[in-house]
Amino acid sequence: MTTSRSAGRTRLSSSDRREQILEAAQRLFAERAYEEVSTAELAAAAGTTRTNLHHHFGTKRALYLEVVRRFARLPAPPTDLPRASDVPTAVAETFDKWLDLVEHNRETYLSMIGASSMGRDPEVEEVLRAGMRVWEERLLAVLQAPSTDLNRAQIRAFQALLSTATDEWLRKGKLKRANVHDLLTRGLLALPVERPDLS
Repeated sequence: MTTSRSAGRTRLSSSDRREQILEAAQRLFAERAYEEVSTAELAAAAGTTRTNLHHHFGTKRALYLEVVRRFARLPAPPTDLPRASDVPTAVAETFDKWLDLVEHNRETYLSMIGASSMGRDPEVEEVLRAGMRVWEERLLAVLQAPSTDLNRAQIRAFQALLSTATDEWLRKGKLKRANVHDLLTRGLLALPVERPDLS
């Protein structure tokens, strides 16, 4: 981190200041919806001014989009397929690994799922869709299900359950990790996915 001291204050380099603003914004957007966070709060949390915040990001929306772009990619489902050959065990292992990542990256994850508070913002939706497409591929692979329109639609519907369940755990404290793991494992296995016709 490049710094200089002037009149008792630590001055950050431009890139470090930008990073500090992003990290502060991530924390605030993880705690509250987009519309509930003011630019004054964002600047204060980052230890800077609104002028400096606007210099680096232009608008609150642009800052939020950057948070979503960066953190919608984390945490992705595990890229390595579970060693288990049976689907139920593979699904349970996948969610076990993924929930570890979510717990370790709590603020990151809550920032991402809080993006729905932006309403029908096309840029936010596209960033989230890109992240969700990764999920479609991984979960279909774990289920050993073909990539059909019906199967993909069911995985997308399942993702709404996933987001709500993890929010009830991480933000609201109404569910425990074990509850979420059980709900996601059972929910995914219950999807009536299409299978290839081998007859």
